[in-house]
Amino acid sequence: MDAKHRGASLLELPGEALALLAEAVLAMRTTGDLGVSWGIASSNAMRALDAADARLLRLDRRSGALFRYEESGVETPYLAEHGGPVEWVMRHDRAMFDDGAAGPHAARETLLWQRPPQALVTVPLEAGNTHYGFLLIAFDAPRSLSAPERLLVQALADALALALERIDLMHALDTERARVGAAERKLSSAQDAASGLMSILAHEMRSPLSSIKAYAETVSNNLDNEHAPRRRFLEVIDEECDRLSGLVTDVQDLSRIEGGETTLRLTAVSLAELGRTVCVEHSDTAGKRDVTIALECESDARIDVDTALVRRVLGNLIQNAVQFSPEGGTVRVRFALRGEEWTCSITDEGPPLPAEDLALVFEGFYRARRQLPGGQPSHEGTRLGLAIARSITQLHGGRMWAEQPHVSEGSVQGARFCVAMPMHQVASTRARRIARQTAGRADLAELFDAIVEMVAATLDAGIVSLVLVDPDRGDLFLAASVGLDPMSVEGRRTTLRSGVAGAVAAWGRPVLVENIETDRRFRRLNHPQYHTKSLLCMPLRVEGEVIGVVNVNNKLNGEAFEEDDLALLAMLTERVGSAIERACAYPDSRRVVEDALEAVRCMTKLKRDFSLGGRRQMKRARAVARELGMSPADVDVIGYVASIHDVGMVRLEAETAHPGGLDEKQRSAVTAHPEVSIEILRPLEYLGVVRDYILGHHERWDGTGYPRGLTGDSIPLGSRILAVVDAWESMTTPRPFRAPRDVAEAAAELRRECGRQFDYEVVEAFLKVLEREGELREAA
Repeated sequence: MDAKHRGASLLELPGEALALLAEAVLAMRTTGDLGVSWGIASSNAMRALDAADARLLRLDRRSGALFRYEESGVETPYLAEHGGPVEWVMRHDRAMFDDGAAGPHAARETLLWQRPPQALVTVPLEAGNTHYGFLLIAFDAPRSLSAPERLLVQALADALALALERIDLMHALDTERARVGAAERKLSSAQDAASGLMSILAHEMRSPLSSIKAYAETVSNNLDNEHAPRRRFLEVIDEECDRLSGLVTDVQDLSRIEGGETTLRLTAVSLAELGRTVCVEHSDTAGKRDVTIALECESDARIDVDTALVRRVLGNLIQNAVQFSPEGGTVRVRFALRGEEWTCSITDEGPPLPAEDLALVFEGFYRARRQLPGGQPSHEGTRLGLAIARSITQLHGGRMWAEQPHVSEGSVQGARFCVAMPMHQVASTRARRIARQTAGRADLAELFDAIVEMVAATLDAGIVSLVLVDPDRGDLFLAASVGLDPMSVEGRRTTLRSGVAGAVAAWGRPVLVENIETDRRFRRLNHPQYHTKSLLCMPLRVEGEVIGVVNVNNKLNGEAFEEDDLALLAMLTERVGSAIERACAYPDSRRVVEDALEAVRCMTKLKRDFSLGGRRQMKRARAVARELGMSPADVDVIGYVASIHDVGMVRLEAETAHPGGLDEKQRSAVTAHPEVSIEILRPLEYLGVVRDYILGHHERWDGTGYPRGLTGDSIPLGSRILAVVDAWESMTTPRPFRAPRDVAEAAAELRRECGRQFDYEVVEAFLKVLEREGELREAA
């Protein structure tokens, strides 16, 4: 029905009902508060239709879980009644008007009402490509709605959906503004720091370079002078070269640590042993200045640290204390435990550290302003040791600070530098709490096994593993794997911040490693069970918290993984997280996990039995999307949909197992596979654009396609891309009942069908991609 006829039908409503609708729509357009919007929509709907009650079910866009919304703002999880109206509306994407003819015992979402309704209206709340939830209006008696009344309900639902969309967009905008603001501040700070670093670095290098040049010229000018102290000159040159080398090394180390190119190699070490080792290492340096290092250790507990890096931290602090200590002074090194942390304080007896410098002392190239008493030489200098120490501490999840320790006769004496690090690298309290909701659930264990199978099939990988946070210990344990020797991985644990998976769990960022032996972040020998040196690691988030990592190794074709593979894994892992999140929202419902399990298994079967949506199709779909100027986020969605859009064919195996033509019944079943795909993926997929791309990939430019008969630009661009990529794959791939077409013939067929089956711009973009790949040139 067009807008003109909809308006005419609405005018047939009683004046009061029409006034209520206008009032509600206007009010909802002017508020950004969901409670107010829902109060307006529910009260006006009940008054206009003489209804008994109304409910709003909000759909969580990430997990697909439903929440009953109250005007007070309180939300409680709600599981749709099996075979009930909400499930029906979700499946058919249109409103359901139950007039009560099915009798008083029909499914009408019984748990939502104090009194079971005798008639019920259930309307999806959709705006654009996004599904926000459901509006339900209940009646105490059987009730049939007239066409104008149905339009009133739909108009209210549309207004409510727009209100939900506006609130969602406002929240997203606030979040994006905060993110952009933080990024701009970080960029500005980084630019200032880089500019300052280069300026100070140039200044620091000028002195040793000038000294080297001066002494080298002196040596050169006195080659024939036997009495010239050439050996001393050369020793100075050598010392200045070492100074330059140390400066460059420090800059490189600081850059690698702060740039995320350093990962931890954690080992368990005794706190007392660590203290003794560090103090002994620097005793000679202290002895040359007649400075004593006094060690005090309150505990001999074992801690998990990267021993080499932590020794460097403590060594830098001890060297700093020794440098500023007077002759005959004492540097006190004290280790202790404080709750779940170990601490180390290093105190010297040198000049006071100015109070205004306490927060600046760890900045790169900090210029010390501590003045030594008694006319001794000043130790003022520009150094990176403290900045490196702080960065290593932060890499361990710790903190570092400086303070003034002593007050004697009204004056501050000495300085104290303190380090605090966790005794053991464990997941956050919130991550462990969320992980506890999955622990010990047999249904989720079955889902985890299916997930690694699906990821392996989708990414053509020989080894996939899923490690999850242990809610008790806080480390990562192997929850499911495919391709690994069970004996070799039994009891295997991964500590946070250690290794690739531990680093990804701590950073919360995905990792693509082309060669584990040469990657600057990890650099370790490849394990014999991994035939390739390339791997992918993706954090698994539930409720915004990292509770695990998906690891992918051994691409079956022996090649290295690429960015396209990483993007596809990100999309798959996000949906895995959504499924787990939804299962946690409904811990007592086996059906939620069973639905997700079926979807995951169908995706696996699609790859292994049907060989549809392969890696080549995914890469080409992404390439065409980039060629057409789509955003990176849209390119990722296109690649994901290219991999799973034909999943509905899994349920139609009997109809497609015919080498010859299909009869009318079989053809009708096959043409329904886009809708079947949507139904299968519903437990995992709540992104409206994905649904639209899948539904539209068999539409034709001239309107003769299916299932909706869309034409031209009304077909989503992603669907038009998939149509061209699929057609090419079909034409150029051999089938049991026909030989493949050669490349030139297939390209000509695509061009002939422009304007009828395909979009001309998409075809041209696709052919440009093929030409860049060299496929068309080879054919020519």
